[in-house]
Amino acid sequence: MISKSYLRKVILQYRVLTDGLMYDQRNEQLCRAIFEFIESKNIKKLHTFLSIEKNKEPDISPLFKSFWKEGKQVIVSKTDFMFKQMRHYHLDEKTDLVVNKKGIPEPSDAEETSLEDLDIIFVPLLLSDRLGYRIGYGGGYYDRLLGETKALKVGLSLSPPVDRIIQTEKWDVPLDYLITPFKTYQYG
Repeated sequence: MISKSYLRKVILQYRVLTDGLMYDQRNEQLCRAIFEFIESKNIKKLHTFLSIEKNKEPDISPLFKSFWKEGKQVIVSKTDFMFKQMRHYHLDEKTDLVVNKKGIPEPSDAEETSLEDLDIIFVPLLLSDRLGYRIGYGGGYYDRLLGETKALKVGLSLSPPVDRIIQTEKWDVPLDYLITPFKTYQYG
């Protein structure tokens, strides 16, 4: 059996070596699919991750201006590595972002908020499967966050899911949806 830590290394290396043009095309297709999904679900308050550029994560920041124009609230997190938790902040066009030690952009001057009335949470991942399970970076931050909310749990990936992640844990929270540039998958 291949371990999660090995899969993380392989997938991350594959991403980093991905051709820039292919990344840009897939990310643009993904953003279109996300926009359509949000419109179809009448989303008003969303939580998203901010892309780690060096890891070539999906980047939905091109959609932010449209979200704000339509009156949608965008929430992002700031990670407290010492206490292994995330705090949540409103993101708007005036928010200054600072890249933390892990390469994650975070708000430096935003208003803290709760996740009450959250409609959807976009989840970062390295790999996902056709059952809605995912492999993240291994810190458990999003599994804890997903366990605290009733919002739709939506993974974003530039690649289609694999058949099955064999090594799942009891604390793993499956996704409700996975949006890729090619197709949107619904679970459950």
